[in-house]
Amino acid sequence: MYPLNLLHHQQYIAPLFDTQLKGEPYLFDFSSQNPTTLEFDTRNFDQFQKIVFDELEASGHQWGIGKYLEERSSVLRNYPQMIEEGRIYHAGLDVIVPEGLRLHAPIEGRVFHIGKEIEVGSYGGYVVLEHQTNSKPFYSLYGHLNSNHIIKEGDNIEAGQLIGKTGAYSDSGSWFTHTHLQIITQKAYEDGRMFKGYVTSDDLRTIEMLFPSPYSMFRY
Repeated sequence: MYPLNLLHHQQYIAPLFDTQLKGEPYLFDFSSQNPTTLEFDTRNFDQFQKIVFDELEASGHQWGIGKYLEERSSVLRNYPQMIEEGRIYHAGLDVIVPEGLRLHAPIEGRVFHIGKEIEVGSYGGYVVLEHQTNSKPFYSLYGHLNSNHIIKEGDNIEAGQLIGKTGAYSDSGSWFTHTHLQIITQKAYEDGRMFKGYVTSDDLRTIEMLFPSPYSMFRY
């Protein structure tokens, strides 16, 4: 299925963090079923970071995963517009790692857009790569990055090439340090939804036509 037809079994996919991730990930529960999420102050980076990374340390794992299509109404409770619009399902994959880890392109592409969102709760620093299929492009977005970008728009990128580092504070949009990986179809881009990291329950019915699973682009 488009755009995943590019990601067949012969497609080389480079590890997102090269060799920096050790062992298996800890699987976080950021859903509203987890009462710990009510302790998160998403407007306070230090408090948010401490709770998440204390849990990671207690797990004995070096790094963690936040799930694709997870319902997160509790985490998003400080963002009334998100709640009112019903955009509470996470459209990407979160890879929870410390600040400053080097991020590499999973597959070849072109730097479509780079920048920094300044609002609390936003992507902070981000990179968008464009990838070509036989007919239509698709895009991969990497959020919460250091905004001192080491690549520029229009650059051609090889699989495994360094494209950035994880950010913190305003560079992470005040979220705990992690990278948000999201796959975006041409339809979603044309609909003006490239920077929508959460979707509604109605969107779930056609999610593959908007934001397909990012798991196929993630290696470690």
